[in-house]
Amino acid sequence: MGFFISKNIYINMKVKLTESQYKLLKEFQKRAYSFDWDDNILMMPTRIHLDYSVNGLTWVPVSVSTEQFRSVRHKLGSEFRYLNDDISQSFKDFKDYDAFLRDVEEAISYRRFGPSFNKFKEALISGSDFSIITARSNPPRAIKDGIKYIINNSFKYDEQKEMENNLKGVTIDEYLNLQDYHPVSSKEFANKFGLETSGTNPEEGKKIAFEDFVDRVVDTVSSYQDNDEFEGISIGFSDDDISNVEVVEKLIEEKLKQKYPDINFLVYDTSDPDNPKKKRMIIKK
Repeated sequence: MGFFISKNIYINMKVKLTESQYKLLKEFQKRAYSFDWDDNILMMPTRIHLDYSVNGLTWVPVSVSTEQFRSVRHKLGSEFRYLNDDISQSFKDFKDYDAFLRDVEEAISYRRFGPSFNKFKEALISGSDFSIITARSNPPRAIKDGIKYIINNSFKYDEQKEMENNLKGVTIDEYLNLQDYHPVSSKEFANKFGLETSGTNPEEGKKIAFEDFVDRVVDTVSSYQDNDEFEGISIGFSDDDISNVEVVEKLIEEKLKQKYPDINFLVYDTSDPDNPKKKRMIIKK
């Protein structure tokens, strides 16, 4: 398994691979993964601040976890509202660079791993191509640096060495710079995709981000699709929010499968605590 990069292509942070690195990396099996972050990779301690309606007469401020918010978000406008009717106040802890790293450190220190953590770890160790698609608005650099913290502080020595061996001369920093980080509520995301506001609906933002990731994967492997060692492309998506899962399923069924009929798409629903690795759908050739 490995990540996708074609000769002399610049991606994301503009890291350029050498000819020898390209030749080594193209021998890997072509698998790619897209992960939601909160309650999927890590159970982050970040809180969402809301107002709760008491008997329809007054509003009382409350703070909820991302897991709790997932279950009450459909009640916004009735039992709950954004803090002072201001979404930026509700998600103030989801915007800051330092806050993200602090919460990653806390989650790792308490071993609060999400249902997709082991699969994410496997993807990193194997050097697979990946994207992080989250409703957060922290800067993309925070997510990349958070992943670097995970590698340095939760991987065993032999796991780090295996990862380095699989990267065939590409450094971990270079590898991480080549990946996609899409906090869909961030100003960076809005600017990249020409959106009018950074308050993009999370489901719509995740559709945009996932299609962009698929396009990028396909584009970077196109130069050696005819190679005898090429075994096709498999792209997975995992999320703990059933609304996001259903939106991406629909995107695959109605658009991406027609656009790329030879890709194997896998979608994982991690919302069910009794079955945290449920594979909702496999679309094959």
